[in-house]
Amino acid sequence: MKEWFSNQSPRDQVALLLVAGLLLVFGLFQFALGPASEARGQMAVNNQAASAQLSRVETKVSRLLSLRETGSSNQSQNLSSTLSAAAQNAGLTVKRLQPNSRGEVQVRFEGVDFDALLQWLQTVEGNEGLRIIDASVSDAGRSGGVNATLRVRGQ
Repeated sequence: MKEWFSNQSPRDQVALLLVAGLLLVFGLFQFALGPASEARGQMAVNNQAASAQLSRVETKVSRLLSLRETGSSNQSQNLSSTLSAAAQNAGLTVKRLQPNSRGEVQVRFEGVDFDALLQWLQTVEGNEGLRIIDASVSDAGRSGGVNATLRVRGQ
């Protein structure tokens, strides 16, 4: 190869060296700098997505901290008083009203009229916007009477 190169005219030798240099620069760009540039662009997109997610997390954390400052016991008391008032308006006597740590309240009725219980459920879910998470209803031993245990969560 050296001999072949030496046999070429000086002008051809310069041209060959110039072409070889251009090919080297082109190869370097295609196989090293091009993919690195694409990877850099992808990293910029990933950073923007992570920044947006971090912003959402920070918003949720600040909301959680403000809710903790107001206190979940206040929410349980409001939920309990709402449930008690709705029961009183429906003519029901609450046997047990027990808040838990998840922000829910367990309500127990014994020997109440089924129609009055349905009216209370309509008031709680329809008018007050609360959710019944769990319900257990059984016969109270008299016509139209039921025993019920319900778990209620605020919105």
